Amino acid sequence: MCGRYTLTTPQPELLRRFGLDNVRVPVRPRYNIAPTQSVAVVFNDAPTTLDAARWGLLPAWETDATRLPLINARAETLRIKPSFRTSFRLRRCWVLCDGFYEWHRNADGTTTPFRAVLSDGGPFALAGLWEERPGPDGMPQRSCTVITTRANALLATLHERMPVILTPAAERAWLTETDLKALEQLLQPYPAEAIRIYPVSRAVNRVANDDPTLIAPVTVEPRQTALF
Repeated sequence: MCGRYTLTTPQPELLRRFGLDNVRVPVRPRYNIAPTQSVAVVFNDAPTTLDAARWGLLPAWETDATRLPLINARAETLRIKPSFRTSFRLRRCWVLCDGFYEWHRNADGTTTPFRAVLSDGGPFALAGLWEERPGPDGMPQRSCTVITTRANALLATLHERMPVILTPAAERAWLTETDLKALEQLLQPYPAEAIRIYPVSRAVNRVANDDPTLIAPVTVEPRQTALF
């Protein structure tokens, strides 16, 4: 699952890392990105432009305004689910990220939040899908979802699912490939040895909190988690 993440990398570094030469929506450091917020993306119809979308897919055909937005899409069912199959074929994106949170359920019933980052600390692209429909003001509004797959051995200690982190070699293919089988092959768990996790403050539990202290490592008591 992916329900909260970070993007703290400075914009110039993002442009260099992902080969972008245009900025439609600028970014600022964010430490606690949550569903329904505007998030940094790169769409497959503008693959060198830094843009934004509302996190939580709103299918164009969905008329039920009370339905919860789809923040995640399972890689195994993209071709089957009506909510995702057309977007999988035609509307793919990168969701730019440099860390995501997951919670470990402790034996005493409490939970401890952890942040997962790449071993080199750099930004990465999550595999996403996007849709477009009229917003409240009548203007076109794009929304997105993050694709998940089975967790690797490290993240399985926290949750059975993880977001699909595209390898650098797979990033462009995710935006440009047209063969669905080839695209499905890109949706694999990221290698456990290339990721590290560490505990962070429970202040991240509150969506309103969004500052650098949230990504600072903390010390947890041994009774709170069996991970250490």
